[in-house]
Amino acid sequence: MKLSKKTLATAAAVGIVLAGMPVMAEDIPSYNLEEIVIQAEGVTKSNADTTVNVKTVSPGKAATIPELLRSSAGIDVQQRASAGDNQDGTVKLRGFDARRYTVLLNGRQINSAGVMGGQYVDWTTIPLNTVEKIQIIKGAKSAAHGNTLGGVINIITRDKGVNGGEINILSGSNGRYDYLFNYSGSAGKLNFNVIANKTGADAYLRNNDYDAKQYGLRLNYDITKEDNISAGVNRTETKRGYIIANKLGVNYDSSYPVSDGENLSPSISNYTLNPGAYWEKDNTYYDFAYRHKTVSGFWQIDYWKNDEKRREVNYNAAGTAIDLDRTIVSDQSDNIGVSGQSKINGHTIGYGGEYKRLRYGYGYYDIRPAGSTDQIYPSQKIDLWGAYIDDSWKLDDRWSAYLGLRYDHLSASRDDSRATAMRDYDTDSLSPKLNLSFRNNAATNTFVSVNRLWRSPSMAEYYWWSQNYNSGTKAGATNPGYQQQLKPEKGISYETGVEQKISEKYNTKVTFFYQDINDYINFQHAYPYFCYNIDKAKVWGAEWENVFKLDDSNKLIFNYTNQHTEKVGATRTDAGMTDALDYRPLHKASLAYQYDAKPWQVRYSVNFTGQQKALYNNTVNTIGSYTIHNLAVVRELDKTRSISLYVDNIFDKRYVEQIGYPMPGRTYYVNLTQKI
Repeated sequence: MKLSKKTLATAAAVGIVLAGMPVMAEDIPSYNLEEIVIQAEGVTKSNADTTVNVKTVSPGKAATIPELLRSSAGIDVQQRASAGDNQDGTVKLRGFDARRYTVLLNGRQINSAGVMGGQYVDWTTIPLNTVEKIQIIKGAKSAAHGNTLGGVINIITRDKGVNGGEINILSGSNGRYDYLFNYSGSAGKLNFNVIANKTGADAYLRNNDYDAKQYGLRLNYDITKEDNISAGVNRTETKRGYIIANKLGVNYDSSYPVSDGENLSPSISNYTLNPGAYWEKDNTYYDFAYRHKTVSGFWQIDYWKNDEKRREVNYNAAGTAIDLDRTIVSDQSDNIGVSGQSKINGHTIGYGGEYKRLRYGYGYYDIRPAGSTDQIYPSQKIDLWGAYIDDSWKLDDRWSAYLGLRYDHLSASRDDSRATAMRDYDTDSLSPKLNLSFRNNAATNTFVSVNRLWRSPSMAEYYWWSQNYNSGTKAGATNPGYQQQLKPEKGISYETGVEQKISEKYNTKVTFFYQDINDYINFQHAYPYFCYNIDKAKVWGAEWENVFKLDDSNKLIFNYTNQHTEKVGATRTDAGMTDALDYRPLHKASLAYQYDAKPWQVRYSVNFTGQQKALYNNTVNTIGSYTIHNLAVVRELDKTRSISLYVDNIFDKRYVEQIGYPMPGRTYYVNLTQKI
């Protein structure tokens, strides 16, 4: 299935005639909200005023968030390692990496400021055993969330509930283990949830062992019927071995697959990571909210803070002594926000504002490599201000509308007197949003969305643009951004589609989307780190989602994504792709069978990823298509206990999601769940 621009334009025109987007939910607008398929529930018809709950996150197995999202339409997953990966491109939403969409945990952003100019989402910090629901807003439809192109992934954990909890114990291939504990309770007006988790895995790729501990506490207290406060703290302590290059020849270790290795960031000239090298990271999230209900709605004040510290250790080639031990600058960001909502004469008015400070801490060397003179200090700071107002209302019995306006402002400068390369930066924008929906009949809804796109440079892009601003050439390559002002990305996104209840057993939804972005920031986090604007980038395609309820116990879910990208104005001076974005497969499909009849649950999934282009050592390569089969069988032993067996990659497919880093073959897991 190949969609031309003409076909998409025609579909958009038809959608505009038919119209539509659903009315918004109270906290996170539901705009065509997708129920995430997390080993238990299928995609169901969107409900304009309902936040879709996930009844079972994963029967018996606490998979990573990227694994849980893998089968969803519009999501691409590319990992280097099966545990502990946290790159910009691990998960892509509608073709955009983590710099271009927002991830929320209980409504607070967890996109990290990163390390020395990096930015990423650390999926390992999310307490999987308490996830209640995951919401996705695809595209920049919501005025409540700014500085994003791909949209929003909001991961919500349990806040209130009956007294009780679970203990999960999992063991599997490659030394994989999970010991998970969570308990929710209440005492009068106070509700609480506590977690204590320990997870890990042996090295599948050379040296890439992984261990993590996690502790968390959430409190929710009803002061009065109108006033509520909630607070949370979540701490994750991670130790992960750097992937060490394993090439045929000198120092090759046949115990591990042939693979590339990882590098330090910030790098050290002429320095090599050796077996035993690792990083340790302590990450603590704090959040607080006060909410007041009014006669017609609510208003709320939020505050959150990230406290991240990271240590890196390397050994000499003989493995007899530590020759690097450093603590590097990391994430010390915080945010304060105000938001609210009121219902007035059939209109639901939303409003809000936020002030976000992206910051680093200081770093230092305990052991410095011989000959190194590198210093570690904060290089930059970014301040983001945002404000919005929106309105959702029913025009009549069949038409609904959403209109929003958002203002964003970014200012950036150096954060230490020694960071002389950092350039002052200031930019802002207004972004209008328009979404309409039309209820054709009791079984059919059509929708259309037109929204302005705007995104300012991320911490990584701002850092490397500043560092290379006065470098005309580097490593023998010409810098396309030499003494050129870096502009924010801006453009327009269009979306249209239809969802229909074909019968009592079959629901389907088709969505077409087209995003046209001017001044796209071309940047690869690879040497020589050139960061510059190109004329344009385009992302367009279609998503088709289907649920077949065969009977009360059996269900089939089929999702298909067709995705195209295009670059205009890129050059080959950075040896990158000039005609398209890399790691964006043209075709992606998933088919899942679900069986639920006590005491059994069975899940069989088939995930197909089509051919894709990828940058590797600054040259363009091709990753062939691959299909992965997974099986899960859960047996309820009694009302409080269940045992689960999982087989991932049943047919032992050899494949890569990122070139240079082979994924594991067939793996097995057994899990015991005890309710308490």
